Amino acid sequence: MTVFLDVAVVHIQSWLTRAPHLRGRRGASRMIREATMSKAVDTLLTDFTSVVRRNAAYGDIDGVIAVELLRDDAVDDVERYVVRYLRERLPAAPLRSTHWEGRDSLDAHAADEPVVTRDWPAPVSEWPVSKPCDWCRSWPASRTVWVGAGDDSEQQQLCEDCRRRHQHAGYTTSKIAKLQPGAEHDLLKHWGDRNSGLRLPETFEELALLGKENDNTHLATIHADGNAVGRLNKQLRDLQQKDTATTFDLPAAIEHATWSALLAAIKTMSADVDETMPIIAHLVGGDDVLVSVPAHEAWWFTRTLQTTFQKILADELSDAGLAGLPVPTVSAAVVFHHRSSPLSAAVDLAGELLSHAKEQHRGKRASLAWQDITHDGPHPLHHQVPDQRQAPTLDMLFDAWAGLDSLAELGASARANLALLASDNDLERLKSHAERLGLWGLVQRFLGGPIVLKDALGMVRWWRTV
Repeated sequence: MTVFLDVAVVHIQSWLTRAPHLRGRRGASRMIREATMSKAVDTLLTDFTSVVRRNAAYGDIDGVIAVELLRDDAVDDVERYVVRYLRERLPAAPLRSTHWEGRDSLDAHAADEPVVTRDWPAPVSEWPVSKPCDWCRSWPASRTVWVGAGDDSEQQQLCEDCRRRHQHAGYTTSKIAKLQPGAEHDLLKHWGDRNSGLRLPETFEELALLGKENDNTHLATIHADGNAVGRLNKQLRDLQQKDTATTFDLPAAIEHATWSALLAAIKTMSADVDETMPIIAHLVGGDDVLVSVPAHEAWWFTRTLQTTFQKILADELSDAGLAGLPVPTVSAAVVFHHRSSPLSAAVDLAGELLSHAKEQHRGKRASLAWQDITHDGPHPLHHQVPDQRQAPTLDMLFDAWAGLDSLAELGASARANLALLASDNDLERLKSHAERLGLWGLVQRFLGGPIVLKDALGMVRWWRTV
């Protein structure tokens, strides 16, 4: 049996948004990319080639260093070495190391649980009387740096983690690849237009104005994550054990499906992408996607992301003669918020909603949770009222799509009146009002769920009619 060691950043979305503004997130994204990319790991292990090597079969995923031990007695030393390396480059990131055992990487990672798990929490400030960092407000400031450009620049006092973020953030308008934010650089690379002049928004304010409405002030931050990937991994391992091994490369297939789905979702946007692509990519790695788009683009974007991911993987499995295996899907959370609200609030809420969607459907099917911070507040509704705001499956969304289109075509005042009556739970008054306006047939589609009328009216607040 071979020992495999993974050291990964955990709670990665929360760490990315530790500094609440976009520049802090962009810097963190580049830091994590440069620290865990294949080339960096190979360099890290140069002096230890007799005891460890990079686990190439695991794939190249941001935030994870995966290695294969050539000597079982070296695992603890290698673990400490890798953790020290990541702690130096990502000072405030929480880390977790896991040991796996198996004949190969696929066999080892198909186990229900790792052999050993260790958490390496981020250091906690021990200097409460010091001036707090101007960005994260969590650690004491240790460096003074100039932030901004030209007349807008100013001196700010940052902690070591935020100083590194500022140093790595770059600018989307830079023509030099190494000065571009990491996720955005990858997006342009996969789009295939790195040299065409196409650019990405520099700020949330710019992104919001790329939406359907010229005066749009709202964005949607979308967090998507795969379902049943582990189950497929186990099925592939079982095939190997029965001597009907397949050469199917699951990490590569997942990465291809994720990027294909993301690009397809961008192409469904109504905004013109000839000059500026209406998206800011925070994280794209493995089956994990975290992006922000103009609010009115969110529903079409998410629907396309989910359907394309599943179709691409189904096609790849079929082409490999594995059509009978379970096809992973994607669940997603959409958080609508004002362009000036902290990214960290949207990301934290999206994480809560995504967990809710996966738990509600046990990760067995694609599902979608959503919330509007401006109208619903920043705290998850399902925590406040357990039976409120259920997460529909993708099939439920498809079934309700035509009805949602019809609701979106109503005037704002008509929708507001319906929402008020729906909140009162007075079916007789609701029916009387809807019949008077000739809307009772439409309203009936949303009585009894799975998407109830009140939620449907909230969804179409940011609906894009085609």
